[in-house]
Amino acid sequence: MYNEEDNVLRTLIEVNSVMKDYNDYEIIVVDDGSEDDTFRLAEEVSSHNPHVFVYKQPVNMGMGRALRTGFEKSEGDIIITIDADLSYSPSHITKLASELIDDETIDIAVGSPYMKGGDVKNVPFSRLFISKVANKFVGYSMPENLSTVTSVLRAYRREVLESMDLESNGTNINLEILSKALATRYKIKEVPAVLEGRALGKSKLKFRSKTISHVIFSLNEKPMILFGVIGLVLCLIGLIGGIYLLYQYLNGTLDPTRPLIIFSVLMIISGIQILIFGFVATQISLLKREIYIIQKENRLIRKNLK
Repeated sequence: MYNEEDNVLRTLIEVNSVMKDYNDYEIIVVDDGSEDDTFRLAEEVSSHNPHVFVYKQPVNMGMGRALRTGFEKSEGDIIITIDADLSYSPSHITKLASELIDDETIDIAVGSPYMKGGDVKNVPFSRLFISKVANKFVGYSMPENLSTVTSVLRAYRREVLESMDLESNGTNINLEILSKALATRYKIKEVPAVLEGRALGKSKLKFRSKTISHVIFSLNEKPMILFGVIGLVLCLIGLIGGIYLLYQYLNGTLDPTRPLIIFSVLMIISGIQILIFGFVATQISLLKREIYIIQKENRLIRKNLK
């Protein structure tokens, strides 16, 4: 939570009412350096409810750092994350938990408003459009075709998170987790969810910085998106110039001193070089995934030795 004083009481009451179906649970609130009464109100609830635990970041450090704090402080076998403003109803919590409880082969359950059966209500068109485009673009960079990759609404098995070295402090943590989970062959299942517009308070997300960070993440995951497009465009420009020069040559009107000859050759050479850069960058990206697998195996070995 960050400056969510309008939502604290409502959120904790509604989440707690859903969690009463379970005998053993904890509700972890991470106050991300709020400057309003968010922390005080959460502490007040915690003092009367033994299931609520509140932790405070010294300053606003971002969604990623807050989630990592929550992961570190949690003790449950299943960890569920949800937006503090209840953009997703707390009823999704039991729905996601059931997916992992009923099917032991599933490691991560992702709430998806954009898959068949999902829905979106009362969300401004501009925000919805940006969100859909971002999920399509970023989803394309991942090896598995997921309809929603930026959502916070998820359920994880504890061992999944413990097998990862998470680094992101911002919203990219949600992408980082999925990327590393897919690289290490964890099974992910999307579950239909209903996304609703914020009822109270204001959104703290900065769409410009979020969009830029998501684009950079996508390019790191699949470099050929950038290098491939630029390389092919340059090669195409050079090829068109070459065809035009060939046409002039066949008509006997070619001037060998024209700079277009050098320009066309440079475009083709540059395009090929950039495509090679893209190929090398792709190999590095694949190597990173192999490193994730090794890290996962090492952590599992250390855990078994304990």
